[in-house]
Amino acid sequence: MTPDLIADQIARAIREGEFGQGAQLVQEDLARRFGVSRNPIREALRLLEANGLVEIRGGGGATVRTLSSDDLVELYGLRKVLEPTIAEALVDSSTQRAVAELDSMATAMADEPRIPQWMELNYTFHQRLYVLSGLPRTASILTSLLSAVQPYSRRNIEDLGGKEQADVEHRSIVDALRAHDSDRLAALFVQHLEGAERRLRPAPAASTAL
Repeated sequence: MTPDLIADQIARAIREGEFGQGAQLVQEDLARRFGVSRNPIREALRLLEANGLVEIRGGGGATVRTLSSDDLVELYGLRKVLEPTIAEALVDSSTQRAVAELDSMATAMADEPRIPQWMELNYTFHQRLYVLSGLPRTASILTSLLSAVQPYSRRNIEDLGGKEQADVEHRSIVDALRAHDSDRLAALFVQHLEGAERRLRPAPAASTAL
């Protein structure tokens, strides 16, 4: 198994809540889990560190990154700047088949009560939007940001009741894409992110750790 595939599997486990914020990622345990030596595990952890999901300490120990309110502002701020820039290209390049695929994903999310499964569908939905834009460099940056915000996304859905609103917004995104309305689509991207950020932003007296 390659480091890329291992990193994808660990990232998925983080999205699904198997490894929470601050959890230790022990190389020996991961090597046994994936049936590989420690070398590809180390490479996979470095990839996850580059994506903002993992912190690697001086001695080589790794933990799932604990996110702060400053991280929240930075990550969502970057997404709010970048996501609207793909709206026009997305409208121009999306086929009826692609829109139907996204429509099916939105329906599946609305019908999915289990948080881990919903999280995986949500990740796939947004990643698919990025890829369909036909802008590979922007899609790569946005996918990296999407990975980094997954602990926030899970908290928004699991603890803060954001699922229902997110499901409505996903449906609106698909409808705007189907209508070839790039201005509406760009506005919906920002609205979707601002709603999640509002729910996640800590009260003034709260700790900066989320």
